[in-house]
Amino acid sequence: MSLEFLKEYEIIINENIKFNLDKIRNLDKSQSSIIDGMEYALLSGGKRIRPALCILGSLIGGLEKSKVLNFASGIEFIHTYSLVHDDLPGMDNDSLRRGKPTCHLKYSVGEAILIGDSLLTHGILLLLDSIDGVRLENQIKATRLMLEAIGLLGMIGGQSADLKQEKSCDCGLKELEYIHKHKTGKLLEGALLSGALLANSSENILNDLLGYGKSFGLAFQITDDILDLTSSVEELGKPIGSDLKNEKLTYLKIFGAKKAKEMAFLEVKECKNHISKYGVYGNYLSELADYLLERRK
Repeated sequence: MSLEFLKEYEIIINENIKFNLDKIRNLDKSQSSIIDGMEYALLSGGKRIRPALCILGSLIGGLEKSKVLNFASGIEFIHTYSLVHDDLPGMDNDSLRRGKPTCHLKYSVGEAILIGDSLLTHGILLLLDSIDGVRLENQIKATRLMLEAIGLLGMIGGQSADLKQEKSCDCGLKELEYIHKHKTGKLLEGALLSGALLANSSENILNDLLGYGKSFGLAFQITDDILDLTSSVEELGKPIGSDLKNEKLTYLKIFGAKKAKEMAFLEVKECKNHISKYGVYGNYLSELADYLLERRK
């Protein structure tokens, strides 16, 4: 699968990330170590799926992608913060991310915490950067949605539940669904819907994108669980078998590989049902969903 549109978005998002990092450097050169760490974490790879979802949400709503680049980059800053903190010794204690040493090994645990904090706070600043042609009330709605998606009712809540289940044997499908809906799904949903909110999209569009986002988030996590056991360090860019090592609750653990793959396929099919009416940008979202079934990293 070529995903040419995603390669294009990756280039423009990376350019925007570099531009914003340079702006921070020029404001305070004394913080070069932390800024270098932010750059290390942000530009070590990644397909930029979350900012791409934001761009596609805005395009479906009729807002050109150049208008949302800072907002979309802000989402990537926030996502990267979550990876830096997720890798810490007190969390998953991973040594590799995107094929490179994790931040706390490249720098130190203390610096990695500050790098993650800086990515989060600057990401929020980018969400709030003024956007010509976008109503302030729509930007506030989009920003609020993103903050809810990453907070205690979203990503942090899912991470908290994930840590608790590692210490408990009494967990099942209900707990697994909660963890992945919040830890993984909310940020993906929020990225897509925030772009549509910036574009002042109709309720029908928002509902369709929400349906896509929910199924996409679930398919993403199921395939992530599968890759943790079936991929390689070279392909995945991080240690394989981490879920098993940390005794994490996964779809493979409950259903087995065959059933998990079937579930992912059904969720991808459901994704497509929600966005088939949206022309070329709907096709891009469809390609992105199909990619989940084929990805090796």
